[in-house]
Amino acid sequence: MSDAPASRSNLTLRLLTAAVTAPLIVYLLFAGPHWGFPALTALVCALGAQELFAMVAPQHRLVRAWGILATGGIFALVAGALDPAWLLASQLLLVCGAMLVSLPRVEPMEQAALRMGWAIAGPLYLGGLFGLIARVFTVPHGGQWALLSMLFAFWSDTGGYFAGRAFGKHKLYEAVSPKKTVEGSVGGVLGALLGGLIAHFWFLPSLPLLHAIVLSIVGALAGQLGDLCESLIKRSTGVKDSGTILPGHGGILDRVDALLFSTAVVWAYVQLMT
Repeated sequence: MSDAPASRSNLTLRLLTAAVTAPLIVYLLFAGPHWGFPALTALVCALGAQELFAMVAPQHRLVRAWGILATGGIFALVAGALDPAWLLASQLLLVCGAMLVSLPRVEPMEQAALRMGWAIAGPLYLGGLFGLIARVFTVPHGGQWALLSMLFAFWSDTGGYFAGRAFGKHKLYEAVSPKKTVEGSVGGVLGALLGGLIAHFWFLPSLPLLHAIVLSIVGALAGQLGDLCESLIKRSTGVKDSGTILPGHGGILDRVDALLFSTAVVWAYVQLMT
């Protein structure tokens, strides 16, 4: 019984946070200055990088600093759609730099290779996928496509939350995320599907109905996989939430883990079909 008041309090905080952030995001997507949404994405990317490297390298300032700066560099390259040669060169520099910054302080030795791996993978994971969020905004009807990505991620999360609480019985992947259920996953897909249908009938009529349905399902499942991946990072590092910056949600990564993957799906669709 003691969990019920805490759950209601957490839900209230989640709703209040969404009520504050959602209007700002919609404004930047459709009415703000052209640089506003990319700038917000860059800021969120930097905060997410800080959270990630605080989890995977909590006692190694040089690795953390490198991770944040390298993430920003990859973000700029992807968001700016620079020449592929620059992307290739940046990845080679990323590998070399990550290995070098791991050398000055190697203790604990048994985790040195893991930290080195994250110094490479972390900037690609966050800088690359956040960069795609900014890139989606630059395509024709970019605000609508970016909003669709968010509906897939956030409505899937909401549908999964309520379906899991009401009907959840069968664990989805208990070793990684003990509270997630198969029923919650289905509810998440239905939430994303509602978002896809709203897009088709309201703000993105160029998206065919059948495409909206299929894209909603794929986007929701991709987002759920992104959520599980971030949960695996947290469990492996002994962290409950990636941060505390968003009341009721936890950290930045706790809020955008699904969005990073669902946006990649939307970006791939836009490139292939438009």
